[in-house]
Amino acid sequence: MVGAAGGVVPAPPGYAEAVRAICDRYDVLLIADEVMCGAGRCGTWRALDHEKVKADITAVAKGLAGGYIPLGATIFSNAIGAAISASGGTILTGHTYSGHTAACAAGLAVQRIIERDGLLERVAAAGCTLKSTLQAALARFEEVGDLRGRGYFLGIELVRDRVTKEPFPAQRAISHEISRRAFENGLICYPCAGNAGGGMGDTLVVAPPFNATDAELTELVDKLAKSVGQVLRPS
Repeated sequence: MVGAAGGVVPAPPGYAEAVRAICDRYDVLLIADEVMCGAGRCGTWRALDHEKVKADITAVAKGLAGGYIPLGATIFSNAIGAAISASGGTILTGHTYSGHTAACAAGLAVQRIIERDGLLERVAAAGCTLKSTLQAALARFEEVGDLRGRGYFLGIELVRDRVTKEPFPAQRAISHEISRRAFENGLICYPCAGNAGGGMGDTLVVAPPFNATDAELTELVDKLAKSVGQVLRPS
């Protein structure tokens, strides 16, 4: 699931399985960058779980500690761990911030709460409702060319023409304009630009907290629709 570089773009069906098969055929390690989309953001702990594909090495961060403290981790398969051990090597954890005790404690606490409160199941179920509710709320705007994603990781693509997907001029900076207006209205969303048409292309990323209530998700939809309207349909 491409994050900010594409504005939340799911891979086409079968893509991940094909990449896994190619890597297996040529004995190449499959490395998954799940820094933005992993740790439950897509409704499963690993984003690749949707494709039933397992990577050899997975990079995960951001949601790992719930934003309370910066934390990233590299997760690798037993086969890779065995190869490192057999060669007499060890995992290098001697860098300045590696194994940071406070960060690891925060990450462990967050993961325990996610498990205790069933938040992955919550994200998977409520994410479908959030997506359909956003689609309904934004349907009146022809400039909304696509709404995609999984769980609590959704991207809203803004275009000049919904049929041709022609992007807005880069200087229009429409995603940033909507993001600023949303912030004024009490909502934080993530503007992405420059991912289509040689520097053009605008997308808004929506990624609510895993424990957001139904009322808060409704508030998110209302404020985003209001903000989009204020920019695209100013009175």
